[in-house]
Amino acid sequence: MNGIHFLLRHVVWLTYYGDTKQAESAMADVRCERRDAVLWITIDREARRNALNEDVAMGIAEGVRQAQSDRSIRAVVLTSAGEGVFCAGGDVKPDAEGNPFDVDPAQPRNPVVELFREMERCDVPIVARVNGHAFGGGFGLVCACDMAVAAEEVRLGTPEARIGLFPMMILPYMLRVVPRRALMEMCVTGEPWTAAEAKALGIVNHVAPRTQLDAKLDWLLQRFVGNSPTAVRLGKHALHAVQDMTLPQSLDFAQSFLAQMARTQDAREGFRAFNERRPPDWPAR
Repeated sequence: MNGIHFLLRHVVWLTYYGDTKQAESAMADVRCERRDAVLWITIDREARRNALNEDVAMGIAEGVRQAQSDRSIRAVVLTSAGEGVFCAGGDVKPDAEGNPFDVDPAQPRNPVVELFREMERCDVPIVARVNGHAFGGGFGLVCACDMAVAAEEVRLGTPEARIGLFPMMILPYMLRVVPRRALMEMCVTGEPWTAAEAKALGIVNHVAPRTQLDAKLDWLLQRFVGNSPTAVRLGKHALHAVQDMTLPQSLDFAQSFLAQMARTQDAREGFRAFNERRPPDWPAR
């Protein structure tokens, strides 16, 4: 089975990217590690401040797809190697390989945008473990995650205006997470925010001293990984669907989707366990 699984993953890589060497490079820049019911995705490019390039975007996307396809995965943690920088944004150094700003106009398929599409399709909650500064595209990754826990000394911001750009690719997610006036100020000034300021604005869920970051992350994960995996997956799908609907559309969707959720095996087990006053044994279906 392991050989078949590897072959299937290889086929997925070729279907999306068509180049075995490119796929291997992406896997070298991003590590995926299973920890019980949680899949950890780690950007492992510390020498380049964990900056985004095509390989990093591809590697994260592959990890997200893995979580989406495995029913036993209850959560994804997205983090990075080291402690200084979670992600410095797009790699703009002169010797950068796979620069995310270089896009073929005849085939506009930016790897970072493709990553965001994959994260949007994923029904498993994705938690950002912000162990270092998050700038530009790195801040976009934090916004694209469903939740975030940050070390108290980190800074988050979008400095693009200082180099003649505007944070276009991450703008859709920032608009969904950051209050509009605060977002405008951040984008035009390029000034970073502290983790405490980001928490006050609702951008991160929790802030902790660096020595307690993992304890706070584990505390958050344990509060939901034991809940119905079906309810969580369907709930995240519904949240993403409703956010772009009108109020009448969202009400119609809610009443029909709730009826669908009530027919799942997890819902039936949840009702039985409640009435029998025992912990539920989730079928995950």
